[in-house]
Amino acid sequence: MITVFLGASALPFASYGADDPHGLDTVYYDSVTEDGFFTGGKLQLPMEPMDGLIRAGVGEVTTLLDNGPNTNRIDIVFVGDGYLESELGSYASHANTAMAAFLGIEPFTEYQGLFNVHRVDVISNESGVDHDPYGTYRDTAMDMAFWCSNIERLLCVSTSKAWGYANNVPSADIALAVANSSMYGGAGYTSANVATFSGANSAAADVAIHELGHSLGNLADEYFYTNDTYTGSEPSARNASTYDAATMASNGAKWAPWLGENQSQWDGLVDTYEGAVYCQYGVYRPTNNSMMRALGRPFNLPSAESFIIEFYKIVDIIDEATPCCYVDDNDTVFVDTVDIAHAFQITWTIEDEVIDAFQNQLEVDLSELSLAAGNHILEVDVVDQTPWVRDETARSKHMTGHSQWIVQVTAPSCPEDINGDDVVDVTDLLEIIDSWGTCTTCDADINADGIVDVTDLLMVIDAWGACT
Repeated sequence: MITVFLGASALPFASYGADDPHGLDTVYYDSVTEDGFFTGGKLQLPMEPMDGLIRAGVGEVTTLLDNGPNTNRIDIVFVGDGYLESELGSYASHANTAMAAFLGIEPFTEYQGLFNVHRVDVISNESGVDHDPYGTYRDTAMDMAFWCSNIERLLCVSTSKAWGYANNVPSADIALAVANSSMYGGAGYTSANVATFSGANSAAADVAIHELGHSLGNLADEYFYTNDTYTGSEPSARNASTYDAATMASNGAKWAPWLGENQSQWDGLVDTYEGAVYCQYGVYRPTNNSMMRALGRPFNLPSAESFIIEFYKIVDIIDEATPCCYVDDNDTVFVDTVDIAHAFQITWTIEDEVIDAFQNQLEVDLSELSLAAGNHILEVDVVDQTPWVRDETARSKHMTGHSQWIVQVTAPSCPEDINGDDVVDVTDLLEIIDSWGTCTTCDADINADGIVDVTDLLMVIDAWGACT
């Protein structure tokens, strides 16, 4: 259980102060009961400036997982605190264990291709972190400490310093601060996008995953304290609600689309289970016992949905495409998508008409379309149709990639030159004869009246010779 220090004043913690001008960050902290359930809470701590500073004094920067350009991936960066240079091997092991754990749980496994993972070898002057044990202070790179705000298991970090080291990786998105400690503890900073955990604790991997639920998935805690009744407004997180199942189903709110779904890999039946966000009554969670409530559990479907939507707020589904905006009718236009474990739905249209021959293809050969002279709008939509998301508004807004081009088709210098060899002669005449009759989309229908007949033949004869 958490332990609260009842002294007269809070323990000092580097960089935080009441006069900090940068606002407040909601910070989640968790401990574990003897039967494996999370307990803890949230509080607000002063935010530190995120000034883009890159801190020196690191050993190496190692990319553990590379799935593409960091400008369009979720780049997670491990930064260690309280590790001497001689202890960097242990730090590497702690980071690898945590990485394997979160990539081994859904929806991270399915969406692994959206992530890059890096480890920054931060070297501290002393081994360990503050207040492990209580009353011990150490000179470390990021000032990590237990007993933050007088809460034993609240493992704080200077988020400014953590990001200073994480910024050794360009375009970092999430910082995971690893304490050189076996003491249980952690924290999730929702605004700063920082999560902390103890590298050597046996539950470290689950703590890291749980804290990512807060910092990346914007999820609420699903555990509660005895006899507390919720009196607040409707929670913003997708996995907590004041609505019971009947109300939720009638107003279509929160996880209404998931009610009644029962999949064991997602913690079983989705319903409204009373007790969440630290209160036993008056507020509900989607399933009985997910990762946001207990160690060693899967996420539930509403939580997975929240994660996936948040993934796509960072990552564009289209990695690269033929540059905008004008292309010719003999070009090949392409899109290159991010790589996940299932296929995307890819729809090409020209003038809002679906091009059936190129559905779910990454490129279109425009020369195969026989477009009429003039400009045409070519568009492509790439959609992640995963069944793990039922919020169609979010799918349209965040999980759909769109590109478009103007296809320029230049009319031939003379339409009577049917075969395009710059001379009107017997070969064009033979084209007329071969196409004789009804023809709605053939070049031999020179006057575009829907039929190849004597009028088209006479036009060839009138234009006989060099085609200028």
